[in-house]
Formats: sequence, structure tokens, C-alpha cells
Amino acid sequence: MKHRLIPTIVVMSIASLSLTGVGVHATFTTSTASGQTITVGTVDPTLSGSCVSGANCPVDASNTLYTLSPDGTKLTFAPDTPSSPSFTTGDEQVTATNTGTIPVTDPTWVLNAGAGSQLEAEAYVCATSTGIGTGTTNYLLYNGPLTSFLGTSYALSGDTLSIPGATATATSGPTDNFVIDVYAGSEPTACGTSFTNATGLVNGTYQLVGVGSTATPGVSEAPTLNGDSTGQSIAISAELTYQG
Repeated sequence: MKHRLIPTIVVMSIASLSLTGVGVHATFTTSTASGQTITVGTVDPTLSGSCVSGANCPVDASNTLYTLSPDGTKLTFAPDTPSSPSFTTGDEQVTATNTGTIPVTDPTWVLNAGAGSQLEAEAYVCATSTGIGTGTTNYLLYNGPLTSFLGTSYALSGDTLSIPGATATATSGPTDNFVIDVYAGSEPTACGTSFTNATGLVNGTYQLVGVGSTATPGVSEAPTLNGDSTGQSIAISAELTYQG
């Protein structure tokens, strides 16, 4: 499985391709010379959220972990308001499941956040994924300052979200996942002391590693929050784009 980060500012839409939002039931058709329309199938990847076992993820007043946008294209986790200079949102996982009848190729995750400016500037994020297919290795996608990861795209080039019931392979399967942990200070994360972006780190025991390295859980070494972020909240959202 190949891993690559693609810097971007907005989610791209390519007019020449048949793209549709995540969770939207889009019918693909092909027309014969006589004008007869033949239905080929549907593309329907849907998003769901969960808190990885053992983590303590924030929920809202209704005990809800996440919400979906009206069109189903974006999942947003409940906001977190840190109560101390060292905090973690826990491992919040987004799962995309293909419930349609057409495979989804090149799924691409995009992370964004709604946060107070100081909190956003001071927080770090650990992002991991076991990817699509039969593999179980948890790969490190990013660990470093949150602001440097927001708006970037994580693509699984050549991988495919297969249709329900299809046999999983090394590069295809019915689900994909993206695990996010926003934190500051010394907190347990899936990335531990391995960083892909060491900006702002002051301790000398961290390791600078590449994207796609195996994630090694441990206690982080990021700076704690400053007093100027007191009372501010952060809500992380994830979006999946793809080709069908």
C-alpha cells in the first residue's frame, strides 16, 4: 500500500470525472445509440465515527460523539475544550464503508478544524490509519503541529473501496479508516515520540520519521498549551473524496 500526502488548500473537484459527495446515492448510467438508458450501479461510501477502545473522547451535551453534514460528505467530532495545558481528544476514528454497487477508487481524506485561533496554533495532531485491505499495520500519516496538517490530503494511491461481499486483498476492501488525536503536552498517543514534523519540539528524545512509517504508541513530547488558549474549543472534521 502506497502512502502519500498531497498539499492542498481546498477539496478539489475535477469536472471531467464523475465525482459525488460521500454518502450521496449517485446513479451511474450509460446511454445506447437509441437513447435507451441502462443503469450501471451506485456509488455510496458512507462515513461513521467511533472512539478507539481505551480512549476517552469528548461528547456533546446529548452524549453524541459526532455529527454528519446534511449531505453526508463530512463528519465532525464533538468539540473539546481543554481544561489543562496538557490534553488529548483521544483516538477518534472515521470509517468509510462502501455500501454501493460500484468500487470507489483513490479515496482521499482531508482534515479540517473549527477552533479558537490560539488553541489551533498551539495544538498538535497524531494521524494514523490501517488503510484498506487485509493489512493490520497501523501507519503513521502525520504527527506534528495541527496547523501544518489542516487542509492537506492523504491519498491511498491505487487502493479501492470494494463493493460489499467482495474478497479483501492487499489493496482493496470494503472499508477505510482515518484516526485522529489532537493533543498538547505529554499525552499517550498512537504516534508516541515519532514525528513527521518536529516544528516547535524542544525535547531531544523524539524521532523524526517519514510518512507511512509504522505507528508506535507512546507518550508524546509536544509543548503544552499557553494561557492564551484557555477556554477555547476545537472540533475536528474529516472529509473523504474519491473516484467512482
